[in-house]
Parts: sequence; C-alpha cells; structure tokens
Amino acid sequence: MGSTTSSTSTDATKTGTNTADGSGKITFSFTRRTHHVHLSGLDVEVATTQARTMVALGLASRWRAYGGSYGTPMVSYGDGLCFIDGLIKHGSWGHLATLPAQCRPSKRLIFNLNNNAKTSRVDIETHGKISFITGGRDHSWISLSG
Repeated sequence: MGSTTSSTSTDATKTGTNTADGSGKITFSFTRRTHHVHLSGLDVEVATTQARTMVALGLASRWRAYGGSYGTPMVSYGDGLCFIDGLIKHGSWGHLATLPAQCRPSKRLIFNLNNNAKTSRVDIETHGKISFITGGRDHSWISLSG
C-alpha cells in the first residue's frame, strides 16, 4: 500500500497500522518520532470499466523471479496508471528492470521498497530504467511491490 518512513530510521512507524474503509477513507496510526512522514508511493486501486493490460516485467542484470507463491514480476497498465508487482532475486544491484514504453514516467520517480528488515531506494527514470540506488541489500532479493 505504500510506505511511511522517517529520515533517520523506520522505527518511527514500524509499529503503526493503516486501515481503509468502504468510503475510501485511509487512516494511519503510529507514534511519530520525527517532524515529517513520507506517504510517497501510496496507491489505491479503484473499480474501472476499462481492461488492464498485464505483461511480464523485463528484468536486467541477472535478476529473476523469486518464484513460488510470489509469481512472476508483472506490470499492469490502463486508465493512465501503471502498477509493478513482484519479488526478484539473485541479480546485480543497480539496474533491476526496464518498464515497457507505455509505463515510462515524464520525470524521475523515487520509491522506498522492501528488503526484509530494511528499505531500499529504487528510482524509475524517464526511459523506463528501474534502478537500485541505496539502502538495504543484505538479502539476495527485493520487493517491487512496496
């Protein structure tokens, strides 16, 4: 659903909860230990009458699908939105994947993604390159879902 972090650590929000009700109201509850909270990357899927297209994400640098119940990394797009979903493993940190042309942003985007107990900064550039920039990489995998 997105992430909440502080500038020094994730301790500020790691015990928090979030809920969404039927009207679309989203509530976050946590003890704030810093002067700011980032809600970047928050997305909520809504009902649509248009079909979404789903394609496998083009992985780079020897990254491959984690497999099992995590499935294949995918990109779905439609209604002007793109969603990336999946868990990848055993590649070289740096260039992770490349988005299809239909999903390339008009400006560089920065995301916090999960690497077990740590977060990782991952950027998406205007030409579709998805890159690990810094942060947690203690494990051989990274989540592209958040």
